Amino acid sequence: MIVKEKFQLLKGVPNILNLSSSVIKAHEIELGPRKVFLTLQMNERKISHDTKSFVYSFISNIDKRNTLKLVHMPNYTLPISYNKKSKNMIINLHPFDTDDISGVDPKNVYASLVYAICFSSLASGKVKVPETYASVIVNYLLAVMVRMFGKDYGLVGIYATEIPKLKFLLTCYVYGAFFGISNETKMFRKAAVISQYDYRQDVNELKKYDFRDIEDFIKALSDLRVMPGITRYTFTAKFLRLLGLNFLPALEDLSRFISSLLVATVSGSTIIPRFIYTYNIKEFSRVVEITKRIFR
Repeated sequence: MIVKEKFQLLKGVPNILNLSSSVIKAHEIELGPRKVFLTLQMNERKISHDTKSFVYSFISNIDKRNTLKLVHMPNYTLPISYNKKSKNMIINLHPFDTDDISGVDPKNVYASLVYAICFSSLASGKVKVPETYASVIVNYLLAVMVRMFGKDYGLVGIYATEIPKLKFLLTCYVYGAFFGISNETKMFRKAAVISQYDYRQDVNELKKYDFRDIEDFIKALSDLRVMPGITRYTFTAKFLRLLGLNFLPALEDLSRFISSLLVATVSGSTIIPRFIYTYNIKEFSRVVEITKRIFR
């Protein structure tokens, strides 16, 4: 698996931060980790989630919780990140429109910590996701794409002729963007197995695209007539409208994708829409299963 440096759909927003301790300190909320601890402690009865035992053990341990930094960074769009230089988990209050943790719903505080623990474990390389999960990820994302764009591009019903090609292109993108495969022959053959699509008639056209790049993936969807005329703007606008800004990074980075699906299971949180599990319940659950290695 690979970790993206920055997001194209979010116009260059960094995925992982690489800031000095002094820069982090300039944005840090005083006694931030303790405030997170107190917020969760006071609301423990309201929290029900499979990760609860691990999370409360983590936040109750002073040494562990001090690896967390609660900050207010107006120039950073996302609520969660990982700072590579200091090896800190980051919860950013700015996307919640406050600089005071009391202004954040306790369930969003809990979900943010779950996201931070999961994301930091994956993004730092502490936990790795094997390539064998590619088909699970593809099946889930295929269901999302068909649900979101099906009516616009005729991708509905079991006889929709472009679905196998969509699955092939999506598989190429997952292998490229999430698992870092750049060898075209290897990528195309693996994608053909998962999608059951005969790509040989399109092979010369397919070689024009870098499937590690989401903009090239979107361009391929249009050029190969799966979603004719779709652009980065229309693609992004649809996801923003239906799933919100916090889900966009999940489309470009595997660590964000897995963390987002896990956080969607936190009842009452609004960071990631809970209904996303309905797109493909079976494959959603299989993705979330990956996180059990982090929270055991």
